Amino acid sequence: MSDRVVLSGERVPEPVAAPRTSPDRPRPKAAGAPSARAPRIAVLDGLRLLAALSVVLFHYLAGSGTIPWQGTAVALFPTLHKAAEFGWLGVVFFFMISGFVICMSGWGKSLQQFWHGRILRLFPLYWAAVLLSSAAARLGPHTPGEPKVTVGQMLTNLTMLHEPLGVNSVDNVYWTLWIELRFYLIFSLVVLLGAGHRRVANFCWIWALGSVLVPASGIPLLEQLLVPRWAPFFIAGIAFYLVRRAGRFEGETLGILALSWLLMQHRLPAIMQGEGHGINWKVCLAAITAMYLVMGLIAVGKLDRVQWRWLPVAGAISYPLYLVHQSLGVRVIWRWNEQWGPWPTLLGVIAGAVLIAWLLHRLVERPLVPVLRRLMAPQPDRARRSSAV
Repeated sequence: MSDRVVLSGERVPEPVAAPRTSPDRPRPKAAGAPSARAPRIAVLDGLRLLAALSVVLFHYLAGSGTIPWQGTAVALFPTLHKAAEFGWLGVVFFFMISGFVICMSGWGKSLQQFWHGRILRLFPLYWAAVLLSSAAARLGPHTPGEPKVTVGQMLTNLTMLHEPLGVNSVDNVYWTLWIELRFYLIFSLVVLLGAGHRRVANFCWIWALGSVLVPASGIPLLEQLLVPRWAPFFIAGIAFYLVRRAGRFEGETLGILALSWLLMQHRLPAIMQGEGHGINWKVCLAAITAMYLVMGLIAVGKLDRVQWRWLPVAGAISYPLYLVHQSLGVRVIWRWNEQWGPWPTLLGVIAGAVLIAWLLHRLVERPLVPVLRRLMAPQPDRARRSSAV
């Protein structure tokens, strides 16, 4: 079965909560019992699209970099601009959802299966986005002060390891992917040992404590691995998945969530300053707290009835929309907003970005993923096959 993140729509069968015979051993299956499959958590797909659209509005109307309007976004969109200033919080929601989904997709998987799923989900669309954004940067309209994209830069970006290699991103939004990869890397330890409630809970406690201690350790490698600034959001997502499996909030998971929230509120001013988001701390804290509450409702199944038919599509296009909206949309806005007017430009560019995201899903991801899956599948034992003949 294919698993579908980011900043991404997982298609993983969710286990039905049941009493655990041992915290780190799989529950025995009754003889002859059919395998139960819980309903898809479709609301997560809608939340991903909502998070992606909030980031889109932030980059188009309130980003700390170059705003692509000939006039100021404040003057053109006085009300929407104020809301768009908080759109960067969509990235926070992505990370929280990612903690939930990656824990779910890694549960009961081998390390090879886990990484095959991650590669299949992230890389086909990412490769297409890098090529598309590089072509737009070299051939399309240029915004003021935009650096030139070189062929070497584009090729290095295809690895998704360009940031530790000291190469600039083809598109600024790729910075979150390096954070995601580091999360996958450290969570691989849990997958390798075998995900169980006790191991995952211990992982959350250790990661939270490590994220506090590592900045003072003077060891850059540890700071890179433990991503202390963003760790609380991933940890919260993982804890919410533990709640989902248990079917209720328990004392330990409540403790993990409380610790992640306290660490989050402490680091929030640095996040806002570091990312150039000089807006109201209290409003941001309230918005993130609301995200915790929504994830809590999902964890205990209160939103399982939300099964609108369009939600899987929303989840499928959220990742490609995030990848391409800035590099393509900003150029269109810069080149044509004076001729089209502010509102037609904004709505048209958002609709165009959604359309491109859907096309990438249909024309790149869907045909390419099965090919890559076959290439990565273990080769059959030829000697065994020949001896069976």
